This record gives sequence, C-alpha cells and structure tokens, in this order.
Amino acid sequence: MYVDFSTRGNPISARDIQHCDVDIGNFLKKNGYAKELVNGNRSVFHHFSSYSEGIITLPRGSNMSKMSENLLECGSPRVLSHFISKSPWLAENIMRLNRINTVKLLGPGGSLIIDESGQQKYGTHAVATSKQYLGTVGRTCNAQVEVFGSYCVGKTSAIIDFQVFFTERWANNTKKSLNCGVPLELLEHRTKPDLALDIVDRAISDEIPFTYVQADALYGNDSKFLGALEERGLTFICDIASDTQVYITEPELELPKRKGNVGRFPSKLKVKNTSPTKVKWLSEIQKNWKTVDIRLTDRGIKSVECAELIVWRRHNDLPAEKPVKLIMIRDPEEDFLRFSVSNNLEFDLDYLVKAQAKRYWIERNFEDVKGLCDLDSFRGRSWTSLNHHIALCVTAHLFLLHLKEYFRKKSKILSLNQTVAIVRLRKPLRVFTEQELADLINRTNFIRAKMRDRRIMKFIQKRYEKENIWSTNILEFRTKG
Repeated sequence: MYVDFSTRGNPISARDIQHCDVDIGNFLKKNGYAKELVNGNRSVFHHFSSYSEGIITLPRGSNMSKMSENLLECGSPRVLSHFISKSPWLAENIMRLNRINTVKLLGPGGSLIIDESGQQKYGTHAVATSKQYLGTVGRTCNAQVEVFGSYCVGKTSAIIDFQVFFTERWANNTKKSLNCGVPLELLEHRTKPDLALDIVDRAISDEIPFTYVQADALYGNDSKFLGALEERGLTFICDIASDTQVYITEPELELPKRKGNVGRFPSKLKVKNTSPTKVKWLSEIQKNWKTVDIRLTDRGIKSVECAELIVWRRHNDLPAEKPVKLIMIRDPEEDFLRFSVSNNLEFDLDYLVKAQAKRYWIERNFEDVKGLCDLDSFRGRSWTSLNHHIALCVTAHLFLLHLKEYFRKKSKILSLNQTVAIVRLRKPLRVFTEQELADLINRTNFIRAKMRDRRIMKFIQKRYEKENIWSTNILEFRTKG
C-alpha cells in the first residue's frame, strides 16, 4: 500500500485565517437557501443563518436565550422559538438543497451509507420518544431515533437525508402524536429498512451519483431490503450477522410429493440438493486469508485479514435467484470477525474490503454533527421543531465541510475542530458592557420570578378547586343522610 506522508499540507498563516469567508449567511445565499426560506412576503433567512451560526459558535446545549444574548442581531428568544417550532419553512426542501450542494462539494462516485442514530431523552413528551435500544448508551431507554443517509467520497462524508423512526407503541398513541403535531399521513410504524428505502429513493430521484449502498447488519439481514435494492438495479455492500444462513452450492428447488394418499398436496417449494450453513462456520473452516491495508490512521496502517466466497442468500425462507459474494473480515489485533455481502460479483476482494471499511465515516459524521453542531442537545417536543433542528444542524455541518475544503484547495489540511476554532475566532460572541450585563441579569431574574409566581398561583388554584369539590361532596352527603 502506497502512503503519501506529505498530505498534511502547508502551514496555515494568520493571513489565511483573516481572509477566509466564515459568514454562513454568504454560504447560504450562494447555494440557494434564501429562496426556500420565504413565507409569503416575509423571509426567515436571517433567523436561519443566526441559528446555524449559534450552534457552531456557542457551547453545546445552548438554548434560545443563550443565542439571543450572545449573537448580534439575532432576535429575541421568543422569535427564535417561533422560527424553530412554528415557522412554515420545510425541512424537506432544505435537505434537498443539502443533497445537491454535498454532491457539488464532494463530487460524483461516492457511496450512500445508511445508519441510525439517536439521543437519550429523560422525559416521554417529545416527538417519537419511547423505550427502545440506543446504541450510544448500550441499553434500552427513552430515546429518539432517526435513520440517516450519508454521502461519502474518499475520507469525507456528509449527511444528506434522514427519517424519524416511530416505534409501534408510540405510533398507536394517538393523543401523544397529535399533541406533537405529527401529520396523519406520516403517523404509522415503519421498520428502519423501510425508512432507509425512502432515503434511497429520494437519492435516486435527486440524481445523487452514488456507486453503491452500504448498511450494517440490521439492514443486511433484512431480505426485503436487499431484494428492493436489487429491484432498483443498485449495488449493495451490507453487513450481516454471524448466524446468518447461506447456501454454498447453487440450490435446486422442487415441489415435494405427497406422502401417502391422505392430506393436502404440498404447495411450498423446498431445496432438494443442499442445506443452509451459518457464515460463522464458513469462517472457521476457511484457510486462505488475505491481508488488506484499508486506511492510514494516526497509529499506522490499519490492516485486516479477509476471504471471499460465492454464496446464495435466503429470501422469504427460500434461496435467492442470484448469488452474492460473501466477504469475511477478521482483525487479529482487536479480535473481531465481520461478515458482509455484495451483489456485485465483479468487485475484487481488496475493493470490497476497503469499501466496507467506509462505514467508519458515517460514525464520524454522527460524532461531528453531535459534537460540533449540537444535533443531540435539542429540547423541543414538536414534530416541526425536531425536523427543523436536524436540517439546521446538517446545514451547519455542510458549511464546516465547505470551509475545510476551501483550505484544502490551498494545501492547508485542517480538521473540523480547527475549522470551528477559526469560525469562533472570526465570529466572536457579543461582549457586554457593565450596564448591559446588569440589565440582562435584572431582566432574566424578573422573568424567572414572574414564571415562578405564575406556577405557584396555578398550584394554589388547583388545590383550592380540589378542596372545594371535597367540601361540597361532604355537605351533600350529610344533607342526604
């Protein structure tokens, strides 16, 4: 494997930082976002750019009040809250622009990676929040989960689409869903592979030039998902579980004869010449392993051992018509064993193993969008606010990639964290005078005291009503007695 150790680029200078355009508003105008943010005769473009700037420059978990306090000309917290939760701009149109601009930035020939991610919730009132397994926590908890699609070219990837996942229990709770404002046509439980197919279909309709689809074992073990990809004429490289059963010889189907003269005639086809085998057993008997270098890391060149085999997967309890290539990957250093299948038999083993390793970049996507763009710190409850927030975070991440690519063209190699540091330096937060800070503290304390008094009065009113009803019932009981 040839490694170019000169890819760290040239040193960056103060002049480079001074002359780069870190205004996210200019980026949004040049790429057509302003047209999608017009409501009648009024534009919400200013709030869109301010919110996107705030989730980059402010610390994680900052709310509307913090944005209003620290960003210049941002508007009041109430205005920002209305922009997120009630403004009628469509997150779908913003994500469509993100798909188009991602292809412009990264170029053609990438891969479409499907994966899900979520955030833990400590309440149950937010949209799509219910008990389900959350991989980032490693257990079952109250969580919001979305299925994401990421477009990856080389070592760079960006999220281009998402779908919110409803558990069956939450979808059947009509009261909760209507309180959250979920449209009735979208209120149904659908599996994550079904949501992933919607992402794939939108990528096809928007002519995203991806070469193949990648996914983990949740989708690779769904025969309907793989069959739907084949029907669309797409190539897939998907992981499968170690207990997945395949046929190692071409299966032949037959309709069994009826045994005896009693009973119904058999109507279900069966395989007559072979039996399914678990892929884990195939790896145990495999002797010809090949070493492949998959990528350069900070610790050196990452290498794995791999092998391939032509097999027939199962589809609806019967063997599929076309064979697939089974890829077995093991890492002696980390002691793991991974299996993947691809319906393209022309890809060689080295290409397939390196392509499978690209799933690493969508995990980096999640880390960057959550850590740098505050994806998982949103506290809104409604359907509209959740979709708006995700679209804004994805747009902010795309802006950071655009800025990183700007420096790369000048042979300055930066990480996204360093790009954020440049944005925060060039777009400093508001500096308060003594009088402005005093007014802010007094206004905040006044609002808090007013809200506290309102909650106390509401509590007293409820308690008085209960005591009044109780005393009235006692008097009626004594009168009847």
